Amino acid sequence: MDRDVFESTLGKEKAHAYAMLEDSFEEFLNLNYPNKHSLSEMVKCYLADIKNQNVNWTVNDSLNISTLDQLEKSGLRKDILLYNNESYKERFDFGNYLNKDTSTVEIEIGEIDEDFEEVEEIPLTDRKVEKQFRKEELERRKIRDKFPKPNRNGLFYYALVKAQSNNEEVKLYASLITKYGEGPSPSLIAGAFLENFSGNELIKWENRLIIIVEIYLKSLIYNEIMKE
Repeated sequence: MDRDVFESTLGKEKAHAYAMLEDSFEEFLNLNYPNKHSLSEMVKCYLADIKNQNVNWTVNDSLNISTLDQLEKSGLRKDILLYNNESYKERFDFGNYLNKDTSTVEIEIGEIDEDFEEVEEIPLTDRKVEKQFRKEELERRKIRDKFPKPNRNGLFYYALVKAQSNNEEVKLYASLITKYGEGPSPSLIAGAFLENFSGNELIKWENRLIIIVEIYLKSLIYNEIMKE
């Protein structure tokens, strides 16, 4: 089975760490969408909230910390995301699974998660407002600089494309990571999944993986950064 290929490529410890992340995500959904009767319904509501920027959720801090700790201890976090000061020596032959046409696909810049924001024009005479705006922008940049980037050479993405070598959507996602070193924005993922998948398709393990890594995991890390 393709999930077995994914887990065997990761190795036992890292596969266990990812399973913990999956369990953490499901507990988060149960905590925030208790009135929904299926996993697919909860995921759909979660994506709708992401798309509509309704992110006032209840979280289990102790579970989040233990999940992130396991990702660190196993080394899986580095296989997914790297901080600016980290190196990664392993290399994998993605070319065996990502053909030339897929790996060189052109992605519009607005689809890449660079956290770009529209800059509002500020009247030059309003010095106080301008100063506050510049201060807020500086703070946002500091947070962006602290946040890890997708590891374009990471074992996690190699294991995924190896397991899903016939899935063009997954290969397109992996190509975005391996070519640009950037993930799609949460709102883009939410909109695309809501538009193209429903029911059991929405929660197939490979689709759920993208949601978990690109939205849920990054939110856990972001929350920890904000605590510093």
